[in-house]
Amino acid sequence: MASLNQAREAAGISAEAFFHGLEVVGYGATTVLNALLTRSGGRPGLLITRGFEDLLLMERGKQSWVTLSRTDRIHPVTHRHQVPLIPRVRVRGITERITSRGEELVPLREAEVEAATLELIDQGIDSLVILFLWSFLADRHEQRAKALALAAATGRGISLPIFCSSDISPTLRELPRANAATVEAFAGPSTLQALATVEDDLHRDGFRGALQVMQSAGGLAPARHVRAIDTAMSGPVGGLVGTRYIGELYGFNNLISTDVGGTSFDVGLVTDGFIGVDREPVLAGLLLSLPMMEVASIGAGGGTIARIDPLTQRLVVGPASAGADPGPVCYGKGGTEPTVTDADLVLGYLNPHMFIGGRIQLDHRAAVEAIRDRIAHPLGLTVEAAAAGIRDVIDTRMRETVVGLVAVRGFELKDYVLLAFGGAGPTHVCGYTYGLPLRGVLTFPYAAAFSAFGAAAADYEHHYHRAVNLVIPPAASEGDRKAVAGSISTAWARLEEQALGQMQTEGVSREQVRLRHLAMVRYGRQLNDLVVTSPVARCESVNDLQQVLSAFEDLYARIYAKGAQFPQAGFEIFEVGLVASAIKVKPRLKPQPLVDPDPLDAQIDVRPAWFNDGFEQARRFSWRRLQPGHRVNGPAVIEDSTTTLVLPSGKSARLDQYRSVWIEG
Repeated sequence: MASLNQAREAAGISAEAFFHGLEVVGYGATTVLNALLTRSGGRPGLLITRGFEDLLLMERGKQSWVTLSRTDRIHPVTHRHQVPLIPRVRVRGITERITSRGEELVPLREAEVEAATLELIDQGIDSLVILFLWSFLADRHEQRAKALALAAATGRGISLPIFCSSDISPTLRELPRANAATVEAFAGPSTLQALATVEDDLHRDGFRGALQVMQSAGGLAPARHVRAIDTAMSGPVGGLVGTRYIGELYGFNNLISTDVGGTSFDVGLVTDGFIGVDREPVLAGLLLSLPMMEVASIGAGGGTIARIDPLTQRLVVGPASAGADPGPVCYGKGGTEPTVTDADLVLGYLNPHMFIGGRIQLDHRAAVEAIRDRIAHPLGLTVEAAAAGIRDVIDTRMRETVVGLVAVRGFELKDYVLLAFGGAGPTHVCGYTYGLPLRGVLTFPYAAAFSAFGAAAADYEHHYHRAVNLVIPPAASEGDRKAVAGSISTAWARLEEQALGQMQTEGVSREQVRLRHLAMVRYGRQLNDLVVTSPVARCESVNDLQQVLSAFEDLYARIYAKGAQFPQAGFEIFEVGLVASAIKVKPRLKPQPLVDPDPLDAQIDVRPAWFNDGFEQARRFSWRRLQPGHRVNGPAVIEDSTTTLVLPSGKSARLDQYRSVWIEG
């Protein structure tokens, strides 16, 4: 609300006119992630198929090393088990069993459900998770157990939220499914309450719409209808959606989004106009069976801490971060470890009186002392050389992340335009793109708020998925293939009914809804599938099924190369999906006439900054005073209230008709 009012005041709009005039408020939050990282959620209990009570303790092999760096994964000394969100003492086994065909093998022992629920209530649980094996194929045991548990809680006069895994994530693999349901129970109530508070505040001030929340799989959904877990990565995903929107504006199909914040460096790809989807993402060390737009993150940002490795006596930057509190030393809030932001200040790039519009006065002397004592003196360097080394190390780590993300997919950097955003993106973009043969490098005056721009550019969307168990052997008969096609169509039809009902509840008419049918396909015996957009809305024939499989093979060839295709192994489909969307109003970037390239009127002053291994007198410009057509040649610094663009010698910044900034040279 403070951010909205700051924007309103900067635009000179009254509160009444502002909030009454808003058509859409899109919101991204890290509430779920924060709750997981700090273990500050609720106290859920768990009912699980008897014999699997230790599932959350045992985890899966992958979950024990997935948070390790690439180097540490080569020779892990030991498994690093996550502390479970639900301790073993709040887990109860229930006698029941559904087979892999969705058939009942062991009936549900209803008395055990009632007794276990009451025991857990006595232990002080505030929510309940129900996870039974193969419930994603047949959920009757989970739904019956939910009804019994609800009745038991009601009998005690308790309102107990109950989360069935088949409702949260009806997919194969019980651990990611358990994690998804557990995260929703652990962090969901507090997250949804936070969203409700924001919406109430908006309505109090005169906003007449519904608060829309950015989802991790893309698209906005009403806060009152969204699941908390679907918002976990809404910030970085907003940046990816904004990247695709900018690509549509300029006519680029291949783009790299790079978001440099205070804690992390988030990188995503848009290839051929499409954003990749991670089928089994990791959140705070937990594997989840919920689709999220694919974002690669490393611990690299303004708050990343620099230190001397005690074994090698070499400079190391990250992944630990000072965060926002206490933050970098120069914030003056109690931080003692030198960070990347401290280095940027010492090197003369940041204006200590302009940080966040002057709301924070940076302490240059404290930053110098921290780098001198912790880095420079132990290494026998000057303070400035140590600060420059911190920048070089962090920029190199970010550059390697960009190169690796593109190369591992078999693509070439020369085909991509890189977008730099986040508060520290423009400050470091010339460093982490140094020497890369990119098609172009682009940044924005609103770089610090680019993820919010992406949320504003997103359509309304809901994502649905349902498990199936379909195997197509290489020599499958026409009858078998037709049966598979029919199963896919039946699943899609159920998802369509669910989607259209929900969209109608939210006030979207059937005519406004666009449906995109998905199939998660893999070659036989492979471990991971690809999300394929189906060219047909129904699989009513063998030919329709073949079109889906051909779309999968085309996608597989684009990602892994054509020679990697292996249809001789047959195909497996364990899940289908549906995206229901509706177009909404989007921000429009209006082209403006270009002026003379000389930016003299936008120059503020000339002050020393570190370039070419020494301090040089660098021209400083006001970003707000720069006009379309202006070109700034380095060495120079362009300042804004929320970000700073650093241009070394040999680089220039050109403002185009949309006021976007192209880094050239």
